[in-house]
Amino acid sequence: MSRDISVSAEYVWPASTGLSSWVVDHLKERVHDESVWSYADRAGFEELHNFRVYELPEPGRHEVLRVLAEEVPAAYGAWARERGPRSEAHVAGEVHHLEILAMMAVEVLRELDQRSAE
Repeated sequence: MSRDISVSAEYVWPASTGLSSWVVDHLKERVHDESVWSYADRAGFEELHNFRVYELPEPGRHEVLRVLAEEVPAAYGAWARERGPRSEAHVAGEVHHLEILAMMAVEVLRELDQRSAE
């Protein structure tokens, strides 16, 4: 089974349930804006198998995007290597997949910043 993380309506990142759950758990550790997590619970993101970042309230949405863009790939790589017993190739493949999510988040942050500057 897979779950999606949608950073925007256009950028949808599909991943295994385990990997996407790790990302959301990491976000919960790093983003302390309760309005983000209350909204996610009310919107039923868990049941929908789609964590829709673009629907989150500000300023929490920016913080979620920042963590996705700046922290998630490296944090997962360190966590996975520490846990073992995965091959380096397997971990590298997952980190690369997370780098795609990070690039999506960077692009959405850039677009949001451009809109707010106009």
